[in-house]
Amino acid sequence: MHKSSEFLLNEFQRQKTLSPALTNSQFAKNLGIPASRLSDYLNGRRVMTVAVAKQITKNLSLNPADLEHLKTLIELDKKSKKTLRSETQLREDEFSVICDWYHFAIMALMTLKSFQSDPAWIGERLNIPAEVAQAALDRLLRLGLIELKDKKFVATRRQLETTHNIPSDSLRRSHRQSLQQVVDQLDTVPVHLRDVTSITFAINRKKIAEAKGIIRKFRRKMADLMSQGPKTDVYNLNIQLFPVTKVTK
Repeated sequence: MHKSSEFLLNEFQRQKTLSPALTNSQFAKNLGIPASRLSDYLNGRRVMTVAVAKQITKNLSLNPADLEHLKTLIELDKKSKKTLRSETQLREDEFSVICDWYHFAIMALMTLKSFQSDPAWIGERLNIPAEVAQAALDRLLRLGLIELKDKKFVATRRQLETTHNIPSDSLRRSHRQSLQQVVDQLDTVPVHLRDVTSITFAINRKKIAEAKGIIRKFRRKMADLMSQGPKTDVYNLNIQLFPVTKVTK
């Protein structure tokens, strides 16, 4: 599956979360392209052009960063059609894993007792298309981050190390995805199953490095606490320490 195809599938799924009755034809209309061309993109028969990417992101009211990300995916798709070198493939795989949240969610899902090595089941649990789940599984296998044991996927202990070839905005996109998930599901996830709070306070900028250290320790402690006993779900913990005032040097 093309990486730009995954972008469209993820956006379709995000909009469908907000409007469950949304169909493929309606989504194509929202994109400003014929339904047949959307089908070609999703099935990997065609790679969209940058001009189409600009049109799509404009019609969906996406931000400039999303357009730049989609343009990067298009370039990767074009390169993958020209070469089959495994080294190139792995660099592209690393880019996708770092960029899209569901790769790490799938690996976490594998620790659940109820886990099923079925893309449809994974897609249902994570609210992503089964095709995207399958592409992610293939990518994680190539990277050695998961393996198949007795017909069941399990996460390995190998850690993914990024390289200078990974675009720096991929991490920023991953952060935006995590925040967007909260925005999209704030009205549907019951209060007793979530916690969204904030506090605004004045700071001494010299304490930021120390504060980051405390946050890292807190994340590990929280993960240790919530991992005790039978695992039933996959959660994402976001902690934002972000300036409200205009940043000055």
